[in-house]
Amino acid sequence: MSNYLAQLADTRTRASWNERFEHWERPASDSEEAVIERAATVVRGALAKRTWLTSQGVLVKPQGSYFNNTNVRLESDMDLGVRHPGIRVVTGPGVTLQQADTTLGYVVTGEYNPDIALTLRAEIAAALATEFGGKNVHPGKKAFTVGAIPGSRADADVVPMMRLDYVFLQQPIFGTQPYLDRVEGVIIYGTDGSQVINFPEQHNANGKTKRDNTSHRFKKNVRILKRLRDELVELEWVAKGVVPSFLIECLCYRVEDTHYLYEEDRYDRAVRILRRMKALLADQTFVWGAREINDIKLLFHNSQPWTVDAARLFVEAALIRLGAN
Repeated sequence: MSNYLAQLADTRTRASWNERFEHWERPASDSEEAVIERAATVVRGALAKRTWLTSQGVLVKPQGSYFNNTNVRLESDMDLGVRHPGIRVVTGPGVTLQQADTTLGYVVTGEYNPDIALTLRAEIAAALATEFGGKNVHPGKKAFTVGAIPGSRADADVVPMMRLDYVFLQQPIFGTQPYLDRVEGVIIYGTDGSQVINFPEQHNANGKTKRDNTSHRFKKNVRILKRLRDELVELEWVAKGVVPSFLIECLCYRVEDTHYLYEEDRYDRAVRILRRMKALLADQTFVWGAREINDIKLLFHNSQPWTVDAARLFVEAALIRLGAN
């Protein structure tokens, strides 16, 4: 692997890497964004025609790389979360559900969340099939992919989800007593019985802060490394799907701000960031405690669809590809 990739790296000069990175770091073009927004508008309109969805107060919100502004050119799709307001409460260490109910005033309605989620999925399926035709709606374990949207070449992934409140014990920096606090997220019930918990609002807000703290270089380098990952997949040195874009974004987020702030060219900055990732991933304390961008979920946990070994392989292959191992 090392010799072959090193030979490939030798065929591209620093100048050509910088030129390529300048292209890769750009977000979707205005025309691509218009295509994505058209897809989202049409899907929202289809869902709004379904009485049950509107009567339940369901919200339709963008999510994923487009929402977080880390999507790359030619990645024309839109993730839409269809969020039911029914609340699933999850508690942190040292907090019971009874404490959460008593302190924060949750009301038990008697409806079972998975049952609501099942109805939500059925209503979304009916709305999309009515609007776009059943052959253009492709159900997955978690989301529906809608193709052939009129006036748009972009697909849309429509994800049924419910509100989730994570209740935890807040330890004030100054003050006397800890207190219960909550963070709003979402829970996705898969058709295979799986449950996925995400915190998209926290992810988005923290990503914006990171962008500002790094002179807008954080998201640019996310896009660069996502495209570099795609190149490594084409070269068959990284298997397709084992290093998701979300993982790359989280790894970039965990690299300290100072590594983005050196005045250097794009090539040196990408190498610097990858080398810092390599050092972090070699530190078992970091691996055990690293969080996603939302600062709540563990980045490397047996519930995640990726592994630390896959992350290490990607970073090593990327450095070799750049001739910087």
